This record gives sequence, C-alpha cells and structure tokens, in this order.
Amino acid sequence: MSKYSVNPRKKMGQSFLKSEKVARSIADAAMIAPTDSILEIGGGLGILTLWLARSAKKVTVVELDKGLVKALKNNLSDFENVEVIQGDALKIPLPDTDKIVSNLPYSISSEITFKFLKDVKFDLAVLMFQKEFAQRLLAVPESSVYSRLSIDFQYLGTAEYVRDVKAGNFYPVPSVDSTILKITKRSTGPVAKNPDVFFWMINGLYSYPNKQLKKALKIWFKRLGYPNATDIFLSKIGDLDPTLRLRALPLESLTVMADIVQSMIEDGDLPTMG
Repeated sequence: MSKYSVNPRKKMGQSFLKSEKVARSIADAAMIAPTDSILEIGGGLGILTLWLARSAKKVTVVELDKGLVKALKNNLSDFENVEVIQGDALKIPLPDTDKIVSNLPYSISSEITFKFLKDVKFDLAVLMFQKEFAQRLLAVPESSVYSRLSIDFQYLGTAEYVRDVKAGNFYPVPSVDSTILKITKRSTGPVAKNPDVFFWMINGLYSYPNKQLKKALKIWFKRLGYPNATDIFLSKIGDLDPTLRLRALPLESLTVMADIVQSMIEDGDLPTMG
C-alpha cells in the first residue's frame, strides 16, 4: 500500500481482504470452470483476483483507486487473462459475464447489487457484504430485518448463505463482520404486470414496515394526493387481511397489490408514476 500510495478511505468503504483462506473460499464457492469469464468489482490488493486468475478463462477487474489499479496491473502482470479497468463501477457499463465474484465496498453494496441484477447478464454471483446487509437480503416475512431492501432484492434475485467472515480478515479492520452470499437472478415465482409499479409501490409503503397495511395505504395515498383511493384499493384485495403489518406480507401478496395499483392507475384512481 505504501509503495503505490494507497490510503484506505472510510468514505469509500475500503477494507482490503488479507486472508488467503477467505479468498480461496470465495473462489471455491463460485465453482469456477476453465471456460468462465469473471467480473470482479473492487480488486483491492488483488488477493482474490489472484485466485480467480488461476482458474478462469478471463478476469475483468473494475477498480476506482488509481494506485490500486497500478498495483493490480503490476502484481498480476504474469496473467494474460486479467484485464484491469480503472473506473467507477456504478457509472461505467459493465460487461456481461459468466460469474461475478467480489468483495464489495460496503458503501456501494446496494447500488451495485441492483445494477448487477438489472443491467448485467450473469449466471452466478458470489459476493461479500457487510453482515447486517446480507441478513436483510436473506430476510423472510415477519422477521425484524425484513424491509424494502429485502423485497426489492427478492423480486429480482435469490440469495444463498455461504459463510461469515470475521472483521480481522481485513485491513484496516472494519467495525463489523461480513457474509458471503451466492446470488442468482430470480427465474420463478410471482411477477407483477408492471415491475416499475411494483417498485414504486414498495418504495411508497415501506417507509412504515411496522404499520398495518390499511394505515400505510392511507398515508401513501394521502401523500400522492388521492386520499379516497384507500377504499377503492381495499375493495379489490379479496382475502388479503388489511390489518396485517407490512413486515408480514410475502412477495406473492405484494405482486397482487402491485397489479391492483396498476389497475387503479389505468382507471384514473391513482396518478401515473412520477
């Protein structure tokens, strides 16, 4: 780090993996084949990149820090299958790939994960997150950490727990532990007629995850300027209990609700999004 003038920046969530054992466990979880192309975001000091380069056909690393880009290029110069790109992964187009394998900077975990799910074609991602963030991705209805993030993620993807990683495996040592997850795009289960309406509704309602459905609807519709829309919505929900708390609603119920919102927009009972 001294050689390449790298100073970890807390604002960027820079804590570099230093454990060979953990790096290998991440690579093993990805089950890399010799024909695989790999995308890594935030190559850091290259400890994970090295394990990926040993197994994959090609590894593309996107790294923002110029000093780290230079370090990665120098230290991995023996590997012709490694390409290092200097840039902001949130702003530049990311290539389609077989697998995404990364120890993600905490500061961009949410944004980059949704960019993967929406904009990048891939078969499998093995990603390391802050432990609390990973728990929210895995959360089930009625659990204390089931939230808007849980729902937005689970509409697009599925996650499988791999292992926890203690903070001492990083430098500088962060204040929290991490968790490795396997992630794939969701290919089965309920879908809304208009996914944009689904996310709009979830964003509008889940500022109040502990409120009952009926009360949360009243608040949201009032904010939209349509206070009478609650009664119309409730007349269409069938067997769904309006006294259930939002934190208890599964994806199946939420997609039904999104379709009701879509029908109300079409009938003029709600405004168009935005």
